[in-house]
Amino acid sequence: MLKDWLQQFRRQGDSQSFAQVVSQCQTQLQGYCRRLTAGDFDMADDIAQETLISVYQQFGQLQNLDAFKSWLYRIAYRHFLRLQQTEKRWQCLEEDELEVLLQGEQVGDSNNPCLDERYIMQLMALLNSEERAVITLNHTLGYSQPQIAALLDMPLGTVKSHGKRGKDKLIAFSLRQQRGAA
Repeated sequence: MLKDWLQQFRRQGDSQSFAQVVSQCQTQLQGYCRRLTAGDFDMADDIAQETLISVYQQFGQLQNLDAFKSWLYRIAYRHFLRLQQTEKRWQCLEEDELEVLLQGEQVGDSNNPCLDERYIMQLMALLNSEERAVITLNHTLGYSQPQIAALLDMPLGTVKSHGKRGKDKLIAFSLRQQRGAA
């Protein structure tokens, strides 16, 4: 369905077909940006909006419509990195800082999946921006490591390292939390 809207937008260039493209991918794009910003919803939504503006303006440069989502996430990641450099935000938190932030949170409440999602976004604050991007693209959006390497313009070994380091940090923190709760 997305490809049909992309083809229609390419042929006609009308805002209505682009609106359909946006409706097909906006939720996943916002989720990706929210994880990159460790749950800063306002900034994530700004990044997603800037990304969609860039996509609209640069759509003629996209050669392969099948690569649209990868292209979209690449643009979002670059917007995130630029904003991170200028605003000096979303730096890694130390485990103690995150523990203070998470005090009183109840995780694993099957009646409230939004609570679990908020917790996951806050956990992303333990990771640097590259680790966040790799973990999100791999575990949330289902991209393979070679796809992520191409998408983020990183060597495959670097993607594997970021993924492993990120997972190790999250596992270590979770184990520490479990020991503290026992």
